[in-house]
Amino acid sequence: MEELKKMALVTLGAASVSFEKLDKTIQDLIEKGNLTVKQGRELREELMKKNEEAKPVTHKDVEEFIDSLELVLREEFDELKERVRKLEER
Repeated sequence: MEELKKMALVTLGAASVSFEKLDKTIQDLIEKGNLTVKQGRELREELMKKNEEAKPVTHKDVEEFIDSLELVLREEFDELKERVRKLEER
């Protein structure tokens, strides 16, 4: 469970890195002639606007989402597995 929380938080951090890659990708497309400077600027502005409109995800949001998954802990799973094995032996 804790590993899932850490992974979710790392993913959130990756979002900021993604915008750096986005800028580089747009710049590459402009240099290759696939986009004009104006199109690149408009694309970046549109994506940044959508990002700003998005509700920021907090640590609490991540925890609530993980809790809503109702995941079974490994020890609970192992316990149930053992109970099933004993029932099958009867």
